[in-house]
Parts: sequence; structure tokens; C-alpha cells
Amino acid sequence: MTGEKILVVDDELVMCNLLSDLLADKGYKPTAEQDSVKALEMVKKENFDIVITDLKMPNLNGIDLLREVKQIDEEIVVVVITGYGTLESAQEALRLGAYDYITKPFEIDKIFFVVRRAIASKRLASTNKELLKRLESDKAHLEKEVESRTKELYLIHKVGQEILSTLNLDDVLQHLTERVCAIMKLEVCSILLFDENEGALTLKYARGLDLKTKEMSQTKIKPNESVSGWVYAHKESILVDDIEKDPRFAKVHDEKYYTKSFISVPIEIKKGTIGVINVNNKKSKEPFNQSDLRIMEELAVEAGIAIYNALLYKNLQDVYLKTITALASTIDARDHYTFNHSVTVSVYAGMIAGEMSLSKEDTDSVMQAAQLHDIGKIGISDSILSKPGKLTDEEWGEIKLHSLKGAEILSSLTFMKDVIEMVEQSHEWFNGSGYPKGLKGDEIKLGSRIIHLADAVDTMASKRAYHNEYPVEYIKGELEKGRGKQFDPKIVDVFLNILKKKPGLLSK
Repeated sequence: MTGEKILVVDDELVMCNLLSDLLADKGYKPTAEQDSVKALEMVKKENFDIVITDLKMPNLNGIDLLREVKQIDEEIVVVVITGYGTLESAQEALRLGAYDYITKPFEIDKIFFVVRRAIASKRLASTNKELLKRLESDKAHLEKEVESRTKELYLIHKVGQEILSTLNLDDVLQHLTERVCAIMKLEVCSILLFDENEGALTLKYARGLDLKTKEMSQTKIKPNESVSGWVYAHKESILVDDIEKDPRFAKVHDEKYYTKSFISVPIEIKKGTIGVINVNNKKSKEPFNQSDLRIMEELAVEAGIAIYNALLYKNLQDVYLKTITALASTIDARDHYTFNHSVTVSVYAGMIAGEMSLSKEDTDSVMQAAQLHDIGKIGISDSILSKPGKLTDEEWGEIKLHSLKGAEILSSLTFMKDVIEMVEQSHEWFNGSGYPKGLKGDEIKLGSRIIHLADAVDTMASKRAYHNEYPVEYIKGELEKGRGKQFDPKIVDVFLNILKKKPGLLSK
């Protein structure tokens, strides 16, 4: 993918050296020149793929150099960089055929991104030029090839749009594997990402494979091990016609989903390689070719951007969630009577959700909401929360606002929409006499109904300023009394069944 010759033209020595060193590190072949006139002479004598030129330079400025370079060879890709960008100079540069116009200061990743795109564009232009030459001898055949290539590029563009439209990693991986299989007409596509904790590549998503099998779910490949490990470590794409005959892998491959011809490409981001995409088993049974490899490399570029964004977003979510959870814990810690209350409610809610066969994702959401259900109490004074006697109407009114306040505190965490709704509804009663909105029955989210019962159970089973711990039989009786009134009858039955299986559950 690298090895392209790049001419860097800038009258500042520091910029010349910086760009040259960075491009060389990425495997390109850079040449730096401070004198734009000498740079033009070099273009006349040597074959450069890309020219990166500053705009303001003595003798021959970037616009004039661009014009001269395009007259020498219009296929040379020219990228203009400047610290004095104006709308007029940008329009002039693009009118003369500049591939891109970048203003200083710029991020290094922006240069790499533009260079990679420019190379892809140049390759495409070169491919199309060759196709047009051959068109003279076989127009009908080549028109089909052009149409096919155009369709491929369109589909690649669509893939990029789709996977960049979401910040959910699972959605990104699902869209990617599905589209790769559709474009390449494949039976199998798998994505492995590097897990820092495991120190190995793990199989994250696949199409055409059963990830539930032990062999697939426990896939862990160290760098340089097997096929994927080799591609990851070497940051190099490979196309193998027959794995059994390839000297690199014939005796060491142990990824059972490979058969004969396959392609493996690294997924790279600005911080390095994060994984590998593998494709196998064309539906046509034909071996892969260089065109297939090119398409996969282009798709891997799109994949790297989308996966990196999704990983950043997930890390941000984790930080937010840890912060909010820590905040919720401080509420319990304000009163020794309620210490660990939210954690206990979360455990009970998780047990109920599990007994009701909710999915892992739904169960996790219910447990998160349970742990955060009282976060709105952060704005309520200790004198009210710890009051041993009966609350006044005014005090009770303030208490009843805490679920709404909790939802407001969490409202900026848009990725937790379901959790926020469960927190808001966690004190609604099944018969509609709860708060804050008086919802009833199925108007209340199932998770909120679960949390409400779990909350009531732990409150009764724990010592409070206004009562001692109630015995298990009393709690069972209260649940029966509240059936269809305060509590969802189905959830009452589920929890009573849990108590039969675990009679010591409520023992403190």
C-alpha cells in the first residue's frame, strides 16, 4: 500500500523535515525541497506521485508551482498547504486541479488521511485510464468493468457512510461484515480486534460463522501467531491462493474457518493497528485476486475510522457511567441506614430480570437503572432523608420529585435513554397511584416495575431510621398485599419464586 514517491516543497526547513520524516515512517518515499524553482525542475526529471506544496514561497509560489506541475503531468496529485489561507486562494488552487487545500496549523493525521485518499484517487484515475485505452479494442467488455468498478466505489462510499452513522461498536461491526459479504459476494467475513487486557486478537464479529461455539467464542491470537496474528504484527495485507501450500502458513495456521484462498487486511488508526478483517469462501468458489485485495484495503480504511470513533465513544460512555455511579454511591453513603442500598437493589433487580429471561443487554440496563434510581436524592437535605418520624406534606412533596430530578441529572447521557426512563418511572405504582406521573400497568416500563419491587424489598429488609428490619414472612405478606396495586403481579410471583430457591436471600 506504500512506497509512493512524494515531493514536499516548503521554504521552511522545519516543515520539510517534519513532513519527510513522518511520511517516511509510514513507508512512503519522500523528497524535500525548500526552493520551489528547483522543485519544479525535479518534477520534470523524476516521476512523483504526489506533490505537497506550501502556498507562500519566494520566486515561485504554490499556485504557480501547481499550475506548472499540472502542465508537466496532470496526473500528479498536488496538495496545497498554507498558514495564510483565503477563500480566493482556495478557489484558485482547486480550479487549477489541486486535490486538497489544507490550512496550518493542521493535525498530522489530516495529512496522512489526505495522502491515503490521494493515492487511492490516483490509483483509481490510473485504473480508469488503462480501462479507457483498452476500450478501443473491446469497448463493450471494458464498459462493464468500468461500471463494475464504479459500483464498487459507490458501495465502498455507502459502507463508509453507514458505519460512520453510528457510534455503537456492535452496530459498526455488524454493518461492516454484512456489507463486505454483499460487495465481495462472500460466505465468510470475520473481524478480530486487539484486546489490551488479553494481549491478543479476539474474534469480535463474523458472518458465516457460529460465534457461540467454544472454538469461535474463545478465539485468542497473539501477535505473529497464525494468519491474523501475522497480519496484525506486520501491518501488511495478504492474499493467499491456497493456505495449505503457502510456506508462511501451511504448517502453522490454526484458524479453522480458513479454507484455501482468503484475504486478510489490517485495520489501522492513527495510534496503530487495532485489528484484522478476514474474508474467505467466495460464493462463486473462485480464488481471490488483486482487485479483491484492493477493495478490502479500501474498506479497511473506512472500518478503521468508524471503529476508532466507536471505541472512543464507548470509553467516554464508560467514564460518564463510572462518574455517575460513584455519585449515586455517595447518596447511599450519606446515611448509614441506606449504605449499599442501590447496589443491593441492583442485585435483586438483576435476579428478577434473569428469572424473567430478559436478554443480557436488557438485564444490564435494568441493573444500571436500579443502581442510579435514587440519584435524584442528591438535592434533598439529610434532615428529610433521615427523618425518623412522619414527613410533612411539603417534605413528602420534595421526596416525590427525586425521580424526576434523577432523570434530569442523567439527561445529558443520551446513550442511556432506556435507563433514564426507568429511573424516572421507578416509583410509579402498578395501579397508577405512584409518582411522578401516575402511570399504571404496561404504561410503566418493565424495568421500572422490576426496580420498584426490588427497592421496596430492600427497604423492608433493611433497618431504617423509621423502622427495624422486617422478617421475610412479613415482606412476603406485603408483596401479596401490594399485588396489582403497588406491584406488578407477575413480578411478585417471580420474586417469591426466587425466595423459594434462595430462602436466605434477604438475611442481612
